[in-house]
Amino acid sequence: MARVKRRQCPVEPAFDPLSREFLADPFAVMRSLRLSERPVFYAPAIDYYVITRYRDVEAVFSDHGSYSAAAAQLPLVELDLEARQILLDGGHRPQPSMVSLDPPAHTRLRRPTARAFSARRTAEMEARIRAILEQILEKIDLTAPFDLVSSLTFPLPATVVFSFMGVPEEDYEQLKTWCGYRAKLAWGRPAPEEQIEHARHMTAYRRYLRELVATKTHTRADDFASALLAIHDEQPDELTHEEIASILFSLSFAGHETTNYLIGNLLRRLLEESTRWETVVSDPTLIPSAIDETLRYDPSVPVWRRVTSRPVTVAGVEIPQGAKLLLWLAAAGRDPTVFPNPDVFDVRRENAKHHLAFGKGIHFCIGSALGKLEARLALEVLTDRFPGLQLMPNQRLTFHPNISFRGPQELWAELG
Repeated sequence: MARVKRRQCPVEPAFDPLSREFLADPFAVMRSLRLSERPVFYAPAIDYYVITRYRDVEAVFSDHGSYSAAAAQLPLVELDLEARQILLDGGHRPQPSMVSLDPPAHTRLRRPTARAFSARRTAEMEARIRAILEQILEKIDLTAPFDLVSSLTFPLPATVVFSFMGVPEEDYEQLKTWCGYRAKLAWGRPAPEEQIEHARHMTAYRRYLRELVATKTHTRADDFASALLAIHDEQPDELTHEEIASILFSLSFAGHETTNYLIGNLLRRLLEESTRWETVVSDPTLIPSAIDETLRYDPSVPVWRRVTSRPVTVAGVEIPQGAKLLLWLAAAGRDPTVFPNPDVFDVRRENAKHHLAFGKGIHFCIGSALGKLEARLALEVLTDRFPGLQLMPNQRLTFHPNISFRGPQELWAELG
């Protein structure tokens, strides 16, 4: 076996995933960094080593012994003392959910979660998703330009995941609001006074889910929370009520924000060039491929994080134990050694499904099938009903200021 040549880690002082330049167009920043020459670099602005090459990101995901998930949801910046105390007093612990746990704790929680989040339960959601789509589309005024995000991509996954969980409909809006605060606190750079406000919302969010679990204990239904409680009934020590609330905390956010941005990115990329939209309109069998190509080309989760459990070497760069890693999934999706002509969006790309947008290994996204189902049904309905759909020209897209979740905040369209 050839020996890997070890070298000093390059430093990129200007790299900041929360800078105005990066938020506006991370792919332009990506092209300026010459990643083929320097696939690993250190970013002092955030104190992270940035991993960009497909095979290296894949290797990190696959080696949970060397790379801990503990950093997955840590605040990007050190929180104000008062904000930290509010979180601790509210039961928001440093290891808040399954995605940031390592074995054996992760294994113990993943098993019952996967059992409750069964393929059958996901498949049975199709009729409900179609009904929700009908209700949403009926509310849109199609005689004037409309925002695809506020009218469709935001309410659809929120309604789907909250109903899937068993949340009462009258509480949907409150959970949507809490999800926004969570994104800013864990993946943004809020000022100290903002941190305190966000922390208070997080404790209320946690308290609500604990109360939901307590209510479901006595009033079961055909939903995910009740399915988890049924597993608790069988083995109370293996899945506690607090852990069920933690699983719901993770799902309520991940199942909403990521799918909102997935569908938004999907519609943006198909509609920004009319020939792409016309292609899937004329051949709906390409819709699943278009979804995978969007996840490769413009993923709704462009960044994820790990921390080293021991000294490691990545792409010839020595990285110490305890180092924080920023896995640039969007860069991995543009790796030319895996995806030929990576900057070309191709709905017929044969290996698009090999993207890493849902992770890999033991932490592979447990809700990926549900998210892709929602995206497929949304696109099927839109291409069938509105084949003349087109984007309003000269829009200036904006994006939420966080490192891990990306999609347009508004996407204005009209019927041609």
